[in-house]
Amino acid sequence: MIENKRINDPGGVRRRIIDAAYDAFVTQGYLATGMLELRERASVSGGAMAHHFPAKRDLGLAVIRDRVAAAVRQTWIEPLRTCADTPTAIDLIFEAIIGELTQKDRVSGCPLNNMAMEVSQHDAEMRALVSAVFGDWHEALSAKFAADVEEKRAVGFNPQRTATLVIAAYSGAMAMAKARQDVAPLNDCRAELAELLAEKYRRP
Repeated sequence: MIENKRINDPGGVRRRIIDAAYDAFVTQGYLATGMLELRERASVSGGAMAHHFPAKRDLGLAVIRDRVAAAVRQTWIEPLRTCADTPTAIDLIFEAIIGELTQKDRVSGCPLNNMAMEVSQHDAEMRALVSAVFGDWHEALSAKFAADVEEKRAVGFNPQRTATLVIAAYSGAMAMAKARQDVAPLNDCRAELAELLAEKYRRP
């Protein structure tokens, strides 16, 4: 009965494979993960794996498109769009991430940064996808900062460069937190970004 259900639910099988791959790529790395291990993690047959993803590269591309991009949208882009105050949005994003990592008691790193570090030098298509995700993230931050400058809520900074700084600071702090298995670098980054942005935003 279980096998029939899997056969009759190709979309579910595909999602299960991608979910297993995303978890493995984030926690242990894309290059270190083999297809046999992913089959076992996803509990699928070799035929099902080959049907959906003939090569690991195909799976890597799907993980970036379906899961890594979605993680950045959910974690960063959507909170930025729904929160009127940009510094508050960034602070709340850090708070949520730090809280989740503290609860898990494990730091796997930023999924986007992890993939970028591993695949960008080896595969042009993967590099383009990763770059596009960074681009969407940067665009969302830049637009938010630019709106604040235009509406006189903030003064004295370049929205695009500040967006680059926020992303770079977060990515670096996450890499440090992963290396140490300690969220302290993220706490430091959160505090410093809050102070930096407070200088640029007008107080009521």
